Amino acid sequence: MKKSSRVYVLILGLWAVTISLAVPAVVEQVELAMHRHWYLGALTAASGLFIAYFWLNGVKDIVYTLYYHLIYRRRTADVPRRGAAADPPRVVLVYCTCNDFSAESLRVSMRQRYPNYETVILDDSRDPRYLAEIDRFAAEHGIRVVRRADRSGFKAGNLNNFLRTADFDYFVILDSDEIIPPDYIDRSLDYFAHYGNAGIVQANHVATRNRNRFMRVFSIGVDSHWIAYQSVKNQHGFLSLLGHGAMVSRECYRAAGGFPHVVAEDLCFSIAARNAGYYTVFAPDIECEEEYPVNYLAFKKRHSKWTQGNMEFIKKYTWTIQRSAMTWFEKLDIYLFTYSLPLTALFSLYVAIHVVILPALHYSVIYPLWMLAPTVAFLLAPMLNDAIFHFRRMRKTALLSYLAHTILLYGSMYFISLRSSISSAFGKSTFIVTPKEDHRTSLREALRINRGEMVFGVGLAATALALTDSVLPVLLLAVPSVFCFYLALMHNATPASGGPLPPLTHTPAPVDRVAIEEPVGVGAE
Repeated sequence: MKKSSRVYVLILGLWAVTISLAVPAVVEQVELAMHRHWYLGALTAASGLFIAYFWLNGVKDIVYTLYYHLIYRRRTADVPRRGAAADPPRVVLVYCTCNDFSAESLRVSMRQRYPNYETVILDDSRDPRYLAEIDRFAAEHGIRVVRRADRSGFKAGNLNNFLRTADFDYFVILDSDEIIPPDYIDRSLDYFAHYGNAGIVQANHVATRNRNRFMRVFSIGVDSHWIAYQSVKNQHGFLSLLGHGAMVSRECYRAAGGFPHVVAEDLCFSIAARNAGYYTVFAPDIECEEEYPVNYLAFKKRHSKWTQGNMEFIKKYTWTIQRSAMTWFEKLDIYLFTYSLPLTALFSLYVAIHVVILPALHYSVIYPLWMLAPTVAFLLAPMLNDAIFHFRRMRKTALLSYLAHTILLYGSMYFISLRSSISSAFGKSTFIVTPKEDHRTSLREALRINRGEMVFGVGLAATALALTDSVLPVLLLAVPSVFCFYLALMHNATPASGGPLPPLTHTPAPVDRVAIEEPVGVGAE
């Protein structure tokens, strides 16, 4: 497999153009501030650097989205079917669970049209209800259950505890809510046969089984994000194993040294595999099913886990990336996508500079009005893919409602990102299991469990109003934080006004197939 740098050449080129237009205005503001005092100049320069980084991420999102929809979406070539093997490889479906067992998900996933595979449950549960349910399921289906004496190493430790002594040629990682199609094993082996240096085949995913309004409203973001971003990453960035719905070869697992005992074990394992000469390959036509977080609290916990995992990754793996044999654009891809959540803590410095520190010093930085246009465009850039992908699939009013809810949802994550970034930067990161069970939430409970976000939002708005005479600079942070209790109540409403729940498996809507082919031409490495 070969990768091309053309996407990141385009990203950096467009970013350089936009930054070059803004540099004179920023330099002028820094010089004006330096004439007042050196620390005002330093604060203004820091503000300019934050803008440059923010614009780079915005350009990245726009280029990724347009590159997929203008180029990849129209490709139709497929990875060919491999020939029949006299001795089919031995495959193990590894089902990981920790107090979140889903019997139906596993039962459906086990219906593979492949002759040589087995299923093993790796159970880290402590709840007696789940222990009993898993034992009954295993006895009914004649499958193994592997438990360990402790839970060291989080999910990575659970996987290594079994895989280091298991007999297999390939293994498949299944999370508790995972459903893989009947031809998953057979089709994944086609990708391994087609790409001689593939060590991991990552399948595509869609969100199904939306049991309430929260899941139904936000789950469509999964359908659009996976296919677009992973397709581009596959050829022009760093594609990682994404935790589930992935097949790994025995040679790759051993060469990478197993899963590192960190929260972001999937990303770190993928880097170790890449350094050992193995690539992660995206399989867009293998469509698996996952569940969206069941409610706002579950979403917050998952977001906190991702932030802590990425911060731990920054602390432990930054130097590893620098020394790795990866291409420069793969490294840049990791930095831009992985560092964004933990760097919320640094972004808070930008907010503090303009909302607290400079106003308190009776000084303000005034950039040209035209700089507001790219800033707003880059602020909305993460939603561009959703807007394009669902434009013809949804009513326009429904799409606008979804985008507005998305702004509210991710804007409300600022507080939890900030808290998780700081706690993991100066402490130990924690692997948080995303809750799968749902229950009705009262208004009092919604207010109680989100009091941190609400106090933060009110305090931020009050500070901005007192020091700048306006809440506009913090509007997109304060409003979602204050109204997050509304998000916490959304799951109380069931889909279709209390209608029947969606089926366990779904019939995929017609979608454009994406080619997986080796790039040729300018920029191939």
